[in-house]
Amino acid sequence: MKILYVSDPDSPYTHRWLSWFAAHGHSVFLAADNPVRVEWANMNIYPFADRFNIPILKYLVWSYKLRRLIAAIKPDILHAHRVSSAGWIAAFTGFHPLVVTPWGSDLYLHPDRSLLAKWLAKFVLKKADLVTADSMDLCHQAIRYGADPRRSHVVQWGVSLEVFTPGAPSSEFRNQLQLFSSPIILSQRAIKPIYNIDVIVQTIPIIREHYPGVIYILRDYNTDPGYKKHIDNLIASLDVNKSIRWLERIEPWERNADVYRLADLAVSIASSDGTPGSVLEAFACGIPVIASDLPSLREWIENGKNGMLVPPRDPQALSSAILNLLKQPVLMEQFMNENLRLVRQRADHEIEMYKMENLYQGII
Repeated sequence: MKILYVSDPDSPYTHRWLSWFAAHGHSVFLAADNPVRVEWANMNIYPFADRFNIPILKYLVWSYKLRRLIAAIKPDILHAHRVSSAGWIAAFTGFHPLVVTPWGSDLYLHPDRSLLAKWLAKFVLKKADLVTADSMDLCHQAIRYGADPRRSHVVQWGVSLEVFTPGAPSSEFRNQLQLFSSPIILSQRAIKPIYNIDVIVQTIPIIREHYPGVIYILRDYNTDPGYKKHIDNLIASLDVNKSIRWLERIEPWERNADVYRLADLAVSIASSDGTPGSVLEAFACGIPVIASDLPSLREWIENGKNGMLVPPRDPQALSSAILNLLKQPVLMEQFMNENLRLVRQRADHEIEMYKMENLYQGII
């Protein structure tokens, strides 16, 4: 097949999805609706955002450029990753078959910003010949906005199970981050308000009362500068800088498996979410997870059985969950065993991409 994608070129999930199809004999092209910051060898990239990026007007120009690209490439499939931005410009080309994959906030939050945003979401999803989402809840949200229920399917991004496996902690990262004490708590989410990193930071003084040597690993990538300043001020006011280690973007993405293996537990408390890849990767590496109590996460975590679910904006609830887990190693092992079974059964990257390949073939 000849597949033209519209997506964020710097997302590791875009990389993994497109790379799989390229490696399996398909001709793959990418129209980039975000600037290209990370080099991507051997990929046909058309950097729309690098060449023209004036607010609002850019979508009209990008849609025109995409129509010209379609005329030149003559793809079998046009696939927009995200309803907003990518979905808008893809839907306005009028090309079929059109596949749309919402990522989460583009459908949970963005349509509520204005009547126009809501109309655009409905326009995109009604135009789509196929919609895929990484949770039933997100799939139902797409159907509420006009997606055809008969052509809406759950397809996971999936985890590379040969890479993300339980194992010994990386001495490289341990030395780099000076991790000479424990426990170690990991957040893999970007520094953006939706991921509530400030709530995680607020738990540090509470956890230090019980575990003075606790270390939190936080990730400084895809960072909102204003929110990062707020986080830095909060860290200073709580005097917890010595309990934090920062990691920037890691390339290649697969090296993140070594980061998970450093941790005693992982925290992901977004205010809105689909199925976070970081949660499934933690599962695959045998790391217990505390996550937001959201419908999409309840599809994976039963509170107290294979993880902990907490309100996204409640530092006290998060602190209690962290302490509860750290004090019960038998429970943590129970979580690990159940989650390894789940991720192998429901989120194998190879199986999910073959599923997607079959869906593509079904609409051509």
